[in-house]
Amino acid sequence: MKIVNIVTQMEAAGAQQVAINIAAILRNKGYEAEVWFLYLKRPAYNGYKGVRVIFNRKPSTIIDYILIFWSLIRLMHRQRPKVVITHTYYANILGQVAAYLFGVQARLAVQHNPSYTYPKIAKILDHAIGNLGFYKRNIVVSRAVSNSFDSYSALYKKRCTLIYYGIPALKLTLDQEKARSQFGLPLKSSLIVNVGRLAAQKNQSLLIRLLKRLPDVQLAIAGEGELRSVLEGEARSLGVFDRVFFLGEIPPEEIGNFLLTGDVFIFPSVYEATGLAMVEAMQIGLPVIASDVPGIREVLEEEDGSLAGVLVDPEDENGFCEAVKKILKDIEFANLLANRLKARANLYCVTQMVDNYEQCFLELLNKVG
Repeated sequence: MKIVNIVTQMEAAGAQQVAINIAAILRNKGYEAEVWFLYLKRPAYNGYKGVRVIFNRKPSTIIDYILIFWSLIRLMHRQRPKVVITHTYYANILGQVAAYLFGVQARLAVQHNPSYTYPKIAKILDHAIGNLGFYKRNIVVSRAVSNSFDSYSALYKKRCTLIYYGIPALKLTLDQEKARSQFGLPLKSSLIVNVGRLAAQKNQSLLIRLLKRLPDVQLAIAGEGELRSVLEGEARSLGVFDRVFFLGEIPPEEIGNFLLTGDVFIFPSVYEATGLAMVEAMQIGLPVIASDVPGIREVLEEEDGSLAGVLVDPEDENGFCEAVKKILKDIEFANLLANRLKARANLYCVTQMVDNYEQCFLELLNKVG
């Protein structure tokens, strides 16, 4: 059975990695599974099995989007998928309409971010085609994402299904000293690490400002994005550029070794659905300080209301600073967090996630059959 995951752009980010993971595990189950990127932003998954790119650059005009849509239709006609799973709003819109026109019966759209973060036109179109039934199943990846659709119509919401993210076990091949050496990081200093696109959502500017308050601490960021030059300029203007390491996009298989370099992981995003990078840090027991926003709190909050990590208002620079100091100074506290975080990370099981997706599309195919 041919199964296609469609994602808006190729770059190293959470939704893209989820699609790659789904396809890989479905192939292990015996399906013919691929990932199609509508366009190339950065070559993070070039050479991966089952990966195709429809348009070799970021679209800039309506003609480019028409060409992408037409190419998508032609590709579907040649490949004849039985299941189409789309990720992120533009892929949901273009991919689900194309799948509907081609007659694909098992169509799953995946909402990876809260609806209030969508561009206006994407929000309008997503709501409209969701109401019209283009989405046979509308997957939301967290309660925070689900809650963002509360004001939508009952017709839209009745197709929503909650399937939590899952991540595979990280590949750890080094110890901290060797990992720091491999990535060109200082061997002895206390090190804050962060993984994420260099974008306003990820709020890495706060991390750079923290270094003014933490003179003996270094910062390493794994990620690339449109704000790189802005962040580098801010680091220079604050006089901390020599303590910030912009590593660019790291191959997904090396993320575990990168995280091993850190003493504390800070995730200051202004919003998240879940935050896969944070869950990866949790998996290896790296102490986490993160923004107190719904998607992140959902991951870190235990059933009894206690927290596995430290939550701080995303605008509270002093709160982040004091949390870093406490973790670096109090080894017992850091170890307590590490144990709690590892336990919480176990809830985000990649095989369970893919089993849930499989159950969804098999139910749809069985209805047709």
